[in-house]
Amino acid sequence: MTQNMERLQALKSDKKFVNKAFWAYNWSIPMNFTRERMLGCSMVCMLARVADEIYPEDTVKQQELCRNHEVFFNTQQGLGAVIYGIVLGMEVERAHDDSITNELIQSIKQALAGPLAGLGDSLIQALITPILISIAIGLSTDGSILGPLFLFASYTVINGILCYSLFKAGYKTGIIGAETLVSSNMKDRVIPAFEALGVTVIGGVLAGIMNVRTNLVASFGQTSINIQTDVLDAFFPKILTLIICFIVYYLVKEKKWSATKIMLWMIPVAIIGYLTTILA
Repeated sequence: MTQNMERLQALKSDKKFVNKAFWAYNWSIPMNFTRERMLGCSMVCMLARVADEIYPEDTVKQQELCRNHEVFFNTQQGLGAVIYGIVLGMEVERAHDDSITNELIQSIKQALAGPLAGLGDSLIQALITPILISIAIGLSTDGSILGPLFLFASYTVINGILCYSLFKAGYKTGIIGAETLVSSNMKDRVIPAFEALGVTVIGGVLAGIMNVRTNLVASFGQTSINIQTDVLDAFFPKILTLIICFIVYYLVKEKKWSATKIMLWMIPVAIIGYLTTILA
């Protein structure tokens, strides 16, 4: 037991261990993106790469570590590096302290994903990338190869430094944060707080991007009533969107449907709904 704790303590400052995990995250991001789990697979790849160092000679714990993160997870890949670091740090801390639960790690991970996605998209995709592209276009006058080379080199360097710095900072923060939560007995209050934040963020995203509507019209003599605008929107805007969300939640929670199965189910429902004007 003492040797195990000493080994885990050494991992907290082991640069080789951190670099190994970082490169696993860095290479898995573009290669393991799926519509069902988004970046969840890359999180598993990173942890699988270092699982034998966190739980040496314990294949059951290694498998549990990876399976805990086989869930939907999505954020901006650049700034999101800090989340990967935090998760790694908390998993190392959890290896020698069972009071750090998987629920706590998942709550923090999901709560940070949404805000960092919005910030990362605004900073990197809407600001840094267009600036680099505009400079590259100027360097590409008369077909010069300097433009593409500049864009590739500059984006790689900026993104690499940003991701590595955030990953290391996240790793240290995850360890310190986990130790603080345990020592101060704040864990039981933090989990509900982060769960509430995560649900709020997800609810806001759903309300913003989902829009289920109906084209049904009720006619009474010369009077026509649009069910969507005159009834549903006046009573409860986006109520159909909310109903679909609850149906999907029920299928995932109670029926254990996968995201792929739900998407395959939605396709014929959407086609039939459109053809019958039940759905807009």
